[in-house]
Amino acid sequence: MRWLYPDPNDHEENAARHAVETRIERWWSAFAEHATEIRESFSDDSDFDIPAFMREHLEQVDQRLGWEFGPALESDDERLVITPEHRLYLRPLADAIIARAPGIDGFELYHARPAEPADVALAAVEAETEIELGRCKVSTTADEMNRVTLKFFMPDVLDRELGAVQAAIAAESLLGEEAFARWTGRIEVVDREEGSNWVPLEELKRHVFAEVANIDAALRDTPLVMNVDRLQWSLWRLSPPQKDEYPRQQDLIMGSSALDNMSACAQLGQNFDSRRYSRTGETFCFLKFDGEGRKIAARMDERKAVEKAVNDALIEARLGVVVGTGTGKKYSYLDLALTDVQAALPIIHEHMRAAAVANRSWLLFHDAHLADEWVGIYEDTPPPPR
Repeated sequence: MRWLYPDPNDHEENAARHAVETRIERWWSAFAEHATEIRESFSDDSDFDIPAFMREHLEQVDQRLGWEFGPALESDDERLVITPEHRLYLRPLADAIIARAPGIDGFELYHARPAEPADVALAAVEAETEIELGRCKVSTTADEMNRVTLKFFMPDVLDRELGAVQAAIAAESLLGEEAFARWTGRIEVVDREEGSNWVPLEELKRHVFAEVANIDAALRDTPLVMNVDRLQWSLWRLSPPQKDEYPRQQDLIMGSSALDNMSACAQLGQNFDSRRYSRTGETFCFLKFDGEGRKIAARMDERKAVEKAVNDALIEARLGVVVGTGTGKKYSYLDLALTDVQAALPIIHEHMRAAAVANRSWLLFHDAHLADEWVGIYEDTPPPPR
């Protein structure tokens, strides 16, 4: 269900979203009614059952959402986190819930669990695995997709799989859910300390963000649309399996990219976050249009014409630039770096329609938290393949 880019002509989806909005209103009404009891329940002598309350009310909005109460971050009040946890595609829903909150004194609201100190992280590990985290050192290294690889040396751990789970829990708690999802890559438990970049667990956050600073230093300080003449392109080829249908970009067989690491991350289905590839607020997304059974040569000619029209118009408006092209077994693609998605949509619609692309054509998003969002090129464009 779309929350950021709804289609007023999609009556079925709009009705479903309205039903969810009604449940959100009921949730906040119940929360406001019981806010005092909830605050008082944090004392030992309260018998108010918070888990039962949340099951009865918040889970009626969506059972997949997580929640957490704790001390407020910017006051002496309490905090409530309503989080998609690892289901990042639910973040627009979590944001919609928080945006509809009435003014309730005594609570700060967040869509992700914040970073915690080391003692809280250790307690979280023990609470979730029922085993204390023993001796632990960590090493951080930036990878080729602008993520930070975390290596853990845990000499007391008897089961490497359990150690990896404990390491992930500790890292997520120390970094906070949002930073963890955005910046961490592989998490490895190693047999011995190799190299000199090993620090106590308490230093993990500082070292991760030192790597992030290095990643940022390599990014441009102006949007890509301001650096068109400096973009360097490369070619690539893939060999996807034959299928009846292809979600996302799963049918790509050839293309070009001005941002190799960004394209690789998107194509490999890794958790994508535009912030890793832009520090100026750009959103990386892609146009996908059906080849309608035509030969590759004809589809490439169409894609080149669309690329020029869309690229020229976006550059002229300073709203974005094409940073990748692709031809698949069934679809054609243009990767875009947009500075303002909403402002760019009329331009994209105008030139895609002028090119008479197929009815099954869409703007989709690489970001994991935008995976359920899409914009049809025509008013009657159906949903994209899933």
